[in-house]
Amino acid sequence: MAVAPSFQPLLVPTIFPVIEEMTLKQLFRNITIDEDTCIAWLKSNGLLATGMMCKCGRIMRPGTFSGIADGKEWRCPEKSCKKFASMRIGSFFEGAHIPLTELVEFLYFWPDNMQTTAFLHKNLGWGEHTITDWKNFLRDLCVEEFLVNPQPIGGPGHVVEIGESKFGHRKYSRGLMLSGQWVFGGIDKETKDTFMIPVHDRSAATLIPLIQRYILPGTTILYDEWESYNSIPAASFQNLTFNHSLNFVDPTTGVHTQTVESTWAGAKKRLRNCMTTNPILLDTHLSEVCW
Repeated sequence: MAVAPSFQPLLVPTIFPVIEEMTLKQLFRNITIDEDTCIAWLKSNGLLATGMMCKCGRIMRPGTFSGIADGKEWRCPEKSCKKFASMRIGSFFEGAHIPLTELVEFLYFWPDNMQTTAFLHKNLGWGEHTITDWKNFLRDLCVEEFLVNPQPIGGPGHVVEIGESKFGHRKYSRGLMLSGQWVFGGIDKETKDTFMIPVHDRSAATLIPLIQRYILPGTTILYDEWESYNSIPAASFQNLTFNHSLNFVDPTTGVHTQTVESTWAGAKKRLRNCMTTNPILLDTHLSEVCW
């Protein structure tokens, strides 16, 4: 056995800021061109360990072993010990039996809507079950991140549009989806930060605590004239209302809720593209959309 060093293991928030600004050409040329280049890049960004300590107290050395996906491992130099450990120990990649180059490419594709099964199968050569397992795994990590570290949106000087939408019903009798599920959410008009929460009903008792949890005090909240919103505490928020049944844009103030309506449409389109019919997975898909 080896002792993993104290370094930042790869979690969902860690890698995406590093690669989200890259083009595909930069990714292929500078990172995933081969396993050695990819490993060096992961180490330089704190996503793989740069050193490893053996249980015997010796500093392990990187070695080559053809029987594993990366062809690399940590080996103890002590002849009487000869212990070894995966190059991935202590990282997000530990336990995966897929080449690091392919995993990094998958993580690049995943948040950019390049994640249909057909696309990933063609470009990564992965089977359907592997693709499904990894997509579900990342969605689970998104849910865990939001539960452990919920990030309220808005704040003084910010406008947040809120609303509810029903996911999964057949509008105008077109398309087959899951049975209807109400979702409450909001979007910061400036930063585009979003939250989406499945709810059992649209009562004030359900929605007001969610507003207080996911929207920062001092925010200007924009919403339609749904009666449940009448209970939003004026002491904490500035409230702007809009009658959506009369106009799409208020002719006097210019106020509208088209940003949140567009957010609903984008989320539903993404779920349709994922062929989502399982209501149990809706929460994970919503967390992925908000990521």
